Amino acid sequence: MGIRKHFENKPSDEDLKLQDLSLEQEEAEELKFDPEAEISKVDWQRMKSELEIYRNDNNWLAFAGQAMGLKILFPDKIAELDLNDSVWQGMKNDLENARDNKDWRLFAVRARCLKILFPNKTVELDLDSTWDLDSARQGMKNALESDRRNNNWWAFAGQAMNLKILFPDKVSELDLNDSAWQEMKDELATWCQNDWQTDWQYFAHYAVNLRILFPDKIAELNLNDLVWQGMKDELETNRQDNNWQAFAGQAMNLKILAADEVKVTNQGLELVMEKEDFKQEKKPRPERKQF
Repeated sequence: MGIRKHFENKPSDEDLKLQDLSLEQEEAEELKFDPEAEISKVDWQRMKSELEIYRNDNNWLAFAGQAMGLKILFPDKIAELDLNDSVWQGMKNDLENARDNKDWRLFAVRARCLKILFPNKTVELDLDSTWDLDSARQGMKNALESDRRNNNWWAFAGQAMNLKILFPDKVSELDLNDSAWQEMKDELATWCQNDWQTDWQYFAHYAVNLRILFPDKIAELNLNDLVWQGMKDELETNRQDNNWQAFAGQAMNLKILAADEVKVTNQGLELVMEKEDFKQEKKPRPERKQF
C-alpha cells in the first residue's frame, strides 16, 4: 500500500521525480496525526497485549521498543504499561550484555529506550564508566564515526539520534554538520523514487531520526501529502495485518513527525502538540509532554 494508489493512471514507465514530492516551507505545518483520533481503544489493548507477550518471554529489546512507542503515543497512560523494577532490571541486564560484548550500536539502542522509559534512573546506566580502558560513550561515538567514514548514513542517523538523546549536553561532539545533513536528506529523498515501492516504515523511521537530529529542518524533508499518505497507509496495513509491534512504531513515528516542536531534554523527548478543542471556542494552546 502507500503512494502507489495515487499514480494508478500514470504510465508504468514514468519515473516519479523529486519535484513531484516538493514541499514549500509553510506546508510542513499541515502534517496532522492525533493518536486520540487515529488509534482506537481496541488498537490500544492489542498493542498492550503485544507488550505482555514480550514481557512474558523476557524479550526485553522488543519490550523496550513497544513500551517506548506506547509511552510516546499516550504519556498519560504510562501506568498501564507496568514499568516495574523487574522490567528495569531485565532491560538493564540486556544493556550490560551489550556492554560486555562491546556491541555499541545495540548498547546505544537499549540505553536510549531505558532513558525514555525510566528518565529518572539514567544515572544508574553508568554510561561514562570505564570498560577495558574505553567508556561506553566513546565506544558509541567510535561506531558513529565508522558509519560516517563508510557513508552508511542510515546507520549514522540512528546512532547519532541515540547519542543525542543519551547526551543532550554533548551534541556538539557528534559533528552534525551541513555535509552530514545533506547526505542523509538526499538519501531519504531517493527512497521515494523506487517505482513507488517505498518501504514507508523504514522511511518514517529515517525521517524521525532526522527530525530529532535537526528539529528546525523538517520542511526540507519534503513530507508532502503523498509521502504523508504513504506513511499513514503503512500504519493501516499494520493494523489489518495485526502487526501491533510495527503499528506502535509507525504511529509513534507519525506523532513525532507531526509534532509542532521536538526537543531533546534530560528527561528524554519532549513533543509540543497543538491540541484543538472542538467543544469550546478557544484558541488552541500548546500541550507539552515530556517522555
